[in-house]
Amino acid sequence: MFMEHLALTYKCHSSIGNSLDLNSMIKEVLTTFVEETNGVNGFFYLIDENNKLYKYLAYNDSFKYSEDALKEKIVDLKYVKSFELGDKKIIFLPLDKGIFFLIYESNDVNFEYIISMFQDLIVKLNISIDACLNVQKMKNKNKILKHLTNELKEQQKQLIESDKYKTNFLANMSHELKTPLNSIIVISSIMAKNKNQKLEDDQVRNMKIINSCGNDLLILINDILDISKIEAGEITINLTKIDINELIENLIVEMQPLAIEKNLSLGSNCLLNKISLLSDLNRIKQILKNLISNAIKFTEEGTIEIFLEENANDITIKVIDQGIGIAQEKLGYIFERFKQADGSTTRKYGGTGLGLAISKELALLLGGDIKAFSVLDKGSSFELILPKKTNIKNISDDKVSISSKDEDIIIDEIVLFDMDVLITEETPVKKEEKILVINSDYGSFFPVAVALKKQDILLTYEKNLDEFYDKKEQYDLILLYDENIESQVSSFTIFCKANNLEFIIISSKDEEKEHYIKKELIKAQLVDKILDYLGR
Repeated sequence: MFMEHLALTYKCHSSIGNSLDLNSMIKEVLTTFVEETNGVNGFFYLIDENNKLYKYLAYNDSFKYSEDALKEKIVDLKYVKSFELGDKKIIFLPLDKGIFFLIYESNDVNFEYIISMFQDLIVKLNISIDACLNVQKMKNKNKILKHLTNELKEQQKQLIESDKYKTNFLANMSHELKTPLNSIIVISSIMAKNKNQKLEDDQVRNMKIINSCGNDLLILINDILDISKIEAGEITINLTKIDINELIENLIVEMQPLAIEKNLSLGSNCLLNKISLLSDLNRIKQILKNLISNAIKFTEEGTIEIFLEENANDITIKVIDQGIGIAQEKLGYIFERFKQADGSTTRKYGGTGLGLAISKELALLLGGDIKAFSVLDKGSSFELILPKKTNIKNISDDKVSISSKDEDIIIDEIVLFDMDVLITEETPVKKEEKILVINSDYGSFFPVAVALKKQDILLTYEKNLDEFYDKKEQYDLILLYDENIESQVSSFTIFCKANNLEFIIISSKDEEKEHYIKKELIKAQLVDKILDYLGR
């Protein structure tokens, strides 16, 4: 008898806690408890968060009984015990989060032993049920979280789509408005000159007002176009070698009439050393013209000076004025769109509130920044910081071009940063492979070069084959552009095969030969073919 009781206790004990799924765990416990103790049925009632009892699982759903009569019997029961219900005998097992009922027909069952055994199992049952309920809660929360995440993603998608429509609408409308507006500006300008002397003074004055308002509106439209292009990622960066000193001198000459009109002095510090960098000339001019025109606009008397500073990594261009200045608490949002430091500023001086925002965005796209310093009623200093090594940010490589005249540009000095892709310690480091590019057109090869660099491929360039033959360095692949050196391709091919060098000839002709790739292939296809040669 002792061994039988020991075996029964072991089986009942072992049935608890084998699963973290409440349904599976309760089903296993009920089955073991009923079958091993010779019961006819068993039930588990769960106590919910409102302390209400409801049926969760039954050993045999076809078993008929009075649930109300059962509940009446257990109102005041707090401990493991047995009681009679009709012709059945029931063992009652109260737990922290639920109740087990085991139903028997025979009085031959050793109820005292079973009750004693179940009392020893209560702690383990409570722990197991509690663990299952916690897991279930976590799963429910994860489902809700997943649902909310999907909803947020959908909302984000809709917002992006809506913003795209808005941006396209603004861009299209702005473009459509420019055509009639330019006509108004041109016609009003001609009429304001009154060369035929047919207009009265009031009419001339009105034409000048129309012309002035038209120009103001054109500035606003151009600003909206720029903002729309920035938001849509449609800004194109054209890289070229820029002489900063020359750029500033030309800008001073261009902006000088505006300064003279207000009796202001506009000048710069002249640096003897030639300072140049690889960037977009037109975008830098756009930024500086905005900063200088603002300085002129907000300065009533005094001087406006442009200073140029150079350090190891970047160039700083400072535009310093003696104007109205900006309060410290308002410096924080002057680069926000449609905002100026004061509403009265807009009324007095005009402007869209977009100029600084556009300048800031453009500076960031070029890998630089703009900083502002100011003292109210004493003046302001705006600093345009441009990197010496070109760091193009958040612009796809097909939106970056290189001026064809700049043959000495080294593409390896150009870095394209994708701000959405962060390199972490967990990011696997690929084996760096080396490619030699010979006789390439830097401008046309640039998108391909950028795509290859993103694949951790090191690119080296040579202008002609003579320099290549003198090289002792080993490369994983050699790319040769055959333009203008067709007569040398045959000897190049022989040399590469003799030295077991992997090579590709990029040709503008329809060549179906081994090692040939058509130059006109779109960037993605050309990159894929190059990667195939490398076994990627």
